[in-house]
Amino acid sequence: MHGLMLYRRFGRAQSLCSDRAERTLGRYVATEIWLELGCYVAIERNTRSVAA
Repeated sequence: MHGLMLYRRFGRAQSLCSDRAERTLGRYVATEIWLELGCYVAIERNTRSVAA
């Protein structure tokens, strides 16, 4: 019985850790996308103003 309880606790702890890691990774990816998009928009604006 103790082995099963330990497995359940470990499983829950592992699940919490992976959720936290996924959230952190999600934030990082979202930030990267926004930075990429921001750079792209800035470059587009600069080329348009130079061309005009």
